Amino acid sequence: MGVPTKPNRTGKATASDTVFTPVATAKRIIDYFDPKGFCLEPCKGAGAFYDAMSDPKEWCEITEGRDFLEYEGYADWIITNPPYSIYDDFLAKCFSVADNVVLFAPVAKAFKSMKIENLVRKYGGLKEIVFMGGGGKYGFGFGFPVGCLYYKKNFNGDCKITYWEKDV
Repeated sequence: MGVPTKPNRTGKATASDTVFTPVATAKRIIDYFDPKGFCLEPCKGAGAFYDAMSDPKEWCEITEGRDFLEYEGYADWIITNPPYSIYDDFLAKCFSVADNVVLFAPVAKAFKSMKIENLVRKYGGLKEIVFMGGGGKYGFGFGFPVGCLYYKKNFNGDCKITYWEKDV
């Protein structure tokens, strides 16, 4: 799976974006962040994150006719494994519809460009990075470091870094 540094020209997710998060990993992430309120899983896939979320909750899944980029609701939390080929547009959409955003992604995505940095600062901030080790452990076709990037609306403070790679 390639990890482009900017959105592809179509503005649509590609087949290489499909990486299903292991159920145990999704459950651990949901348990760790313990989201309260209305949760949205914008890339449901097989449902690993969605099934681990408490009600009330909603999902989008482009292959099932629910395109997140067209979603018009609002959520307290988004927790997902995002499509990397349209990461910039996807992150902007997350910020427009949720107060808390957790993306299970390559850690470098948090720092990939000044465009992303400016988008994050307008939204709030990166509250925490949960470092989880190499992507190969989680079914990604790469060994780049992955983790959870937790963005919080109106957050103004230091970013906490938590390491899971030793016990994952």
